Amino acid sequence: MFATVRHALRSLRRSPAFTLTVIATLGIGIGLNAAIFAVVDCVLLRPLGYHDADRIVALRTHFINENRSFGGLGGGDYVDISKQVHGLESTAFYQEWPDGLLLNGKSIYIWMAVVSPRFAEVMGVQPVAGRLFNPDEKDGREILVGEGFAREHFGSSQSALGKSASYGTQIYTIVGVLPEGFSFPDKTRVWIEQKQAPENLNRTAYNQNAVGKRRADVSPEQLAAEFATFSAHLQKAYVEDAHKALESVPLQEQLVGWMRSRLRLLMGSVGVILLIICANITHLQLVRATRELRAVTIRTALGASRSTLAGRALLEAAVLSLGGSLAAVLVAAPALKLLVRLAPTSMPRLEEIHLNADVFVFSFLISFAVMAITALLPVWRSWHIDPSTAMRADAARGTETHGSLRLRDGLIVAEVALTLTLSVAAILLAQKLIVDSKQDLGFNAQSLVTLDMHVVGSPLLPEAAKNKSPAALAEFQETRLAVTHERMNRLDDVLRVISGTPGVTSASAMDGAPMRGVGNVSYAIKGRQVFAPGVENLPVANLSPVTPATFTTLGVPLLRGRWLNAEDRIEAPKVLLIDSTLAQAVFHDQDPIGQQIMCGYDSEGEWWTIVGVVGAIRSSAPGVPPMPTFYVPVAQHPSIATDMQLVVRTVLDPAAMGRTLQGKLTTAHPELAIKVSTMQDDLGGSQQGERFESLLFGSFAGVSVLLAAVGMYGVTAYTVAQRKFEFGLRVALGADRPQLFAMVLRKALVFAVAGVVLGIGLSLGLTSVLASVIGRLPRFDPVAYGLASAGVLGIAVLAMFLPARAAANVDPMSVLRSE
Repeated sequence: MFATVRHALRSLRRSPAFTLTVIATLGIGIGLNAAIFAVVDCVLLRPLGYHDADRIVALRTHFINENRSFGGLGGGDYVDISKQVHGLESTAFYQEWPDGLLLNGKSIYIWMAVVSPRFAEVMGVQPVAGRLFNPDEKDGREILVGEGFAREHFGSSQSALGKSASYGTQIYTIVGVLPEGFSFPDKTRVWIEQKQAPENLNRTAYNQNAVGKRRADVSPEQLAAEFATFSAHLQKAYVEDAHKALESVPLQEQLVGWMRSRLRLLMGSVGVILLIICANITHLQLVRATRELRAVTIRTALGASRSTLAGRALLEAAVLSLGGSLAAVLVAAPALKLLVRLAPTSMPRLEEIHLNADVFVFSFLISFAVMAITALLPVWRSWHIDPSTAMRADAARGTETHGSLRLRDGLIVAEVALTLTLSVAAILLAQKLIVDSKQDLGFNAQSLVTLDMHVVGSPLLPEAAKNKSPAALAEFQETRLAVTHERMNRLDDVLRVISGTPGVTSASAMDGAPMRGVGNVSYAIKGRQVFAPGVENLPVANLSPVTPATFTTLGVPLLRGRWLNAEDRIEAPKVLLIDSTLAQAVFHDQDPIGQQIMCGYDSEGEWWTIVGVVGAIRSSAPGVPPMPTFYVPVAQHPSIATDMQLVVRTVLDPAAMGRTLQGKLTTAHPELAIKVSTMQDDLGGSQQGERFESLLFGSFAGVSVLLAAVGMYGVTAYTVAQRKFEFGLRVALGADRPQLFAMVLRKALVFAVAGVVLGIGLSLGLTSVLASVIGRLPRFDPVAYGLASAGVLGIAVLAMFLPARAAANVDPMSVLRSE
């Protein structure tokens, strides 16, 4: 056995170029596969790290007429589920957002979640210190914090217990610390207990995210059937539920399902690279097999057994596969680090991604299978060839069969086709990214800084009083007006502090700053639609509260009517602006000024008058068209005045200005929690996903081009070496050397062109898949296909140039003497 191992190692040492090429090629293929599979495994395949994770379900609303599901519930629907769906042993609701928290006398900006008392119980998480919420506690003013948060702010988990924190106008006590790995909802570090509020029991706000735990004795199919029956009951009982159904899906599906198609696409792309690598290794092995045939046949003639020869071949294959797997570790580790760093922050479970040994084992087995099959070829052929023929054969020219020649030519065609397919995809994605980046945003994004502002400790606006006495209604109006004035006075002072800072040219506040996205509402035009519970198919538009200077700060033009101004206060008639997208969609060529709109099911039934039309802006991402949008005065929508984005235009460096303003504002108003970003950062963040996919496909295309070039060079060089005597004889008989050069190049290019034709067909299919996953890609783009084809053929010419020149420069005398 040891002698066989020594022989295998000696044989590989005698062919260093072959050995290193195979190991490097396998390392690239297995390493890239391992890195991508690590992402797929952690995000899609591995169960969530919660106790009984397979029993945790997300509860959501399905809109029947639109055939779409939304991950939120109306409060009334949630209460009915928790009481009437018996297949769930417990339920919990949650809402997540970045907000301000007063801790140790300082306001901090942090991602938090407001959750119901049984939230941690449903999620199956246990504290590392302290306890969970007590559902029987009447006040419910308790907080759970993450282990990292406790360590950062209190030094240790135990030290955090019993400490107080203020949120809103309430003081909460930290009663438990959750383990480091738990961060559901994503990014959350603080969980604040909240009972179900009566004002949240409507069935149309859909602001309750909810989870439940399926009973152990109930199957997913049984739970789905119960939800179908339960939804049918609600559709008859409530007019608001007539056109929707409630459903449960595995929590993992809710969290990562939207990424499935994209990750499978990436896995398929790296699989294409693995196919190219297998083709290259097959070619290398075929070349080596031809050269080894004479030696193997001689050993057979001298009495070597078939099992001995086969064992040696398999051992060499195993050594090469193991070396490739070890090289793959060196490739996979930095590749995965780069993937995680470049991945969009919206990718779920990003912090859990790590290399998995299983993929190395799987890739090793694939590479070993390819190596073993091709390594056994000379052994198999030696059993079917006359030893005397093999001994007379020239090892340089070999005794290659027509079958192996056709196989090598076919491998070149396949490599070129697969390379072209990845190249077309990379060019299309790069084109899309460039086109999106050059879109007219509708505003001037230069020199803008955005400060997310959250007020800690501001009194809440009282809810509308219903069925109350005249005295109670008057008290409600008085309290509401006082709270509104307090909020607006603070906001006005914040804007004064910003405007008085040197380098600031304009300052404003809004909810739904560009690239942040904004909430939307149903609406009705007076005289056109009836606005009432249960009415379906009402139009939807974004709703963004703004201060009067917002459009001047952003550089958005007024197209018709007037701007909002300081007179549009809470006591004044309700007014709003609409953007040109909404104006065109709803009013076409009519003048919208003076038209009245009602927004939101749970509004107070007031009509808002359109006083102006402004330019449309892209609020979500450069590649997403503008959505119809209302702009209302903050002073007339004061509930949002404590949580807004401050948008500032400056003549100085935006990042430096942001830090300066953050310091000034937190000094002047310690109750403010502020996070700073520049508009350029926000623009970049909005395209993270597109940039990630474009970069990956570009990298895959580059690797495939390199591998295909190596393969084409190897095949052409080996063919020239085999036909060296023929070329020498042709030159001796008077053949023109440029003709020899052209002949070699022309024959090789025939297979490259065939690969391009096949690749175009494959690319058409891949483009359809890409468009279905990513969207907005042309089915056939002549520029992309032309560039990819020209590039691949250009690489083919470069790869074949040196072997073709070697054929043309052959010395006939030396070749004939060697014969």
